[in-house]
Amino acid sequence: MEAPSYDMLVNRHEITDAAVSVFADSAQIPEKYIRTEEVLDGVIVGEDEIYELPVVDMARLLDPKSSALEIAKLGSACRNWGFFQLTNHGVDKAVVQHMKDNTVQFFSLPLESKKTVAVRRNGFEGFGHHYSRASDKLDWAESVILITQPVQDRNMELWPTNPPTFRNALENYSVDMTNLVMQLLSFMATDLGVQQEALQGAFSGKRQSMAIHYYPPCRHPGDGHHAAH
Repeated sequence: MEAPSYDMLVNRHEITDAAVSVFADSAQIPEKYIRTEEVLDGVIVGEDEIYELPVVDMARLLDPKSSALEIAKLGSACRNWGFFQLTNHGVDKAVVQHMKDNTVQFFSLPLESKKTVAVRRNGFEGFGHHYSRASDKLDWAESVILITQPVQDRNMELWPTNPPTFRNALENYSVDMTNLVMQLLSFMATDLGVQQEALQGAFSGKRQSMAIHYYPPCRHPGDGHHAAH
């Protein structure tokens, strides 16, 4: 049985002039951005509980003297949390900064310029709101979501050409992120006791997508718990 298209599993709305006006003048937050009940129901840590989020140090993973202990931390984070913060990741700072600079420039453009890569009907790539939820609530954000790997899955019509260096910045950042993931997978394989090539091969050539978000300032960030993440 063929798996359903990812495009059909999500729904995204275009950013309209009305949405931009709301973001610019947030004196009154529209109901579609308010998710009070969702936020209140989302408490996962009690007042008497303290948790330290897992942090994994790539430099310690690479150091033979500390690698074993750090690999154990990595394994624990994956099993017990499902996520972790990676420090000393080694990604070129210039590549990261170039991506940040191009992102800021893109979201600073007039709406009409950004809409040249707007999300299309029943699609999930391009510029628009983040995913709609079952309740049809929206995030207080503008988003660009793009498939970056493998290369043949890219829809270059939705890759911004303004600023002119955006595509190059995203290409370099995507490659560096892929290399970093493959490096992490090798350490995960060690923790699992399997061949590195086997685990890396399971993810090689798989789809990578990137989501870039801009959260406009809000005059009433505490009213109604409107959505951000």
